[in-house]
Parts: sequence; structure tokens; C-alpha cells
Amino acid sequence: MAIHCHKRLRSPSPLPSLFSKRYKTVSPSVFEEVKFFIISDTHDAELSKFPECDVVLHCGDLTEDGSPESICSALQMLGNVKAELKLAIAGNHEISLDKDYYLSEGGSEATHERARSLVYGPNSEAAKQGVTFLDEGMHEFTLKSGATFRIYASPWTPKHGASAFQYPTSEDRYNEGILTSQWAKNVGTETSRIPDNVDSVMTHGPPQYVLDTTEDGHSAGCSHLRRAISRVQPRLHCFGHIHCGYGAQRLNFHAVPSPKMKDPNDDSADAIIRLAKEWFGVNQAKKKGYGVLRPISGDTFKKRKQTMMVNAAVMDSEDEPGNPPFLVYLDLPVPKASQGTEC
Repeated sequence: MAIHCHKRLRSPSPLPSLFSKRYKTVSPSVFEEVKFFIISDTHDAELSKFPECDVVLHCGDLTEDGSPESICSALQMLGNVKAELKLAIAGNHEISLDKDYYLSEGGSEATHERARSLVYGPNSEAAKQGVTFLDEGMHEFTLKSGATFRIYASPWTPKHGASAFQYPTSEDRYNEGILTSQWAKNVGTETSRIPDNVDSVMTHGPPQYVLDTTEDGHSAGCSHLRRAISRVQPRLHCFGHIHCGYGAQRLNFHAVPSPKMKDPNDDSADAIIRLAKEWFGVNQAKKKGYGVLRPISGDTFKKRKQTMMVNAAVMDSEDEPGNPPFLVYLDLPVPKASQGTEC
């Protein structure tokens, strides 16, 4: 089963918009099928079943206590996955990687530096295991096949209790100021804002009202992130953090916004149309070690050019590693410069 998706080319608008997505002008004549293995919230779990894949995306919370020792073990676990490219971000449990938080809680700068040395640099444990640890911002990768993709990554989540990489819910870090709700403060920077021309988004936490329901039935996602996803309309957005929100869900978008939706001060102002949560055979997925979406979902995804949302939290509501990761197939463009010529 292959999930194919192609970008929509739209005319650029002079001002940031919730509804019109701007792309770089690219006219590839070839697309390459790429297998993405999506995983999150492993919390020290030792997984042993991995599919053949091209790209691994770990959406954070690799560990439970965030110590350098736990980070090292988690990276070694990821080293067992056979993939050309392995990308990971921190989550709120990777406390020793968040300097300000870690020092405020009594941690030492030496331990923080030791943790950073495990994930960054050519001699790091991450490098030895073939893992690229991403900072917040947009990153571009080209695979050996010539397929390219742009991915925005961020470990930050709305503040809840005492934990790492958190921001007040009143702060919008993902959008331009013109799109920030009246009740919020825009704190976006060049790296924290999600750019319009991104293919995939990998955050630790979910957007509001999408795979973000907690055990007590509340929505724990970020409204500012939701507004950014409505604006960007990426092909894929993967995350974790909210264990009870595990699953996959496709999004459609309003083609023509209503006057109400143009108001950035209205929290319901976005273009998102949520479809039903995807069904897949959980028991079969547990046996294989990963879940895949039904062919009918992939076919519709391709034809309607939707966004696939994936909450890949491995830890379930009982804090056991009972949720299988996801394997998602995407067709990525191969720029003409990367394509071979025939004699």
C-alpha cells in the first residue's frame, strides 16, 4: 500500500494567509516512493521489530528521566533500525537537553553539556548510530534516490506542569504576528515560525483538536500550532506527547475561507476539516511491530491531496509500550537536476 501525495501550486499572496500555501516553483517529472517509519514517546522502551524503511522520524520523549545515560541507550535502540536517514527531536522528558529548565531544577551545566555531546557533533553517539538530532527550524534533505523533502521540527509543547521545552499557552511561536490571536503574544523567530514551503512537520506535541484528547477527555493540543498547520497544509504532520491521542487522521482544507475564518482573533478561524480517525488492525500491527493505513485511505489521500496527521506515541494510556509505530508511504519529488539522462 502506498500513500502518494503531490503538492498543490498556488499563487503567492502579499500577506501571510491562513489558507493559501506558497511553494517554491518546482516542476519535477519524477516522484520517488519513500517509506517513513514514524515513532514517538518510547520512554526507554526497547523495541525489537522494525520494518524496512527509508526515513525514521522520532518525535521526542525517547527517555523517561532525560538523563545522558538514558539518551545514550535510546540512541542505540534507534541504531538498530535500518534506514538511510534517521531524524529525531527532543521531547519534554529530555530534560538534560534543555539548559534553562535543567539548571533551574538543580541540574549541573556539566551534565547538560554531556547530554548535548551525545546528540550533536560528528563524534556523538547519535552520529555513531546514524541519527541526526534536529534543532527547532526547517531542514532540507536529499536521499540517495534524489528525492528531496523539507521538514520543520520543534521539541516545544504548551506548558503543563514542570518539564522541558515548554512555552506558555499565551505565546505563539509558530506564526507571523498578523496571524496571532488577540489574546496571545507573538514570540516567533526566524527558526520557530513554520515556513509556508515545508513538506512535513515533526513536533513533539499535537495541534489543538487533532489526536490530542487526554484520558479525561480534554484537548491538550496547541491552538497556535493548529493555526500554522491550517496555513501551511503540509503533506505530513507527525507528533506524540499525548499518549491517549494515538492514531492517524487525514485533513481536508476549505478551498474558499468564509469571512469569519479570516479573523485571526477568532480561535475557530482556520481552514481545517477533520476526517474520521483512521482504522487499522492493531493486533496485526503489534505482531509486525508497526501499523500501516488501509489502501483506500492511501488512494483518497493521493487523489485529494490531503494532510496526514500521525500521533505515533508508543506508550499507551497504561504507560506501557502497547501502541505500534506507523509506516507511511509518501511520493517525494526528484528535481530534474537529480534525474539521470538517457542516451
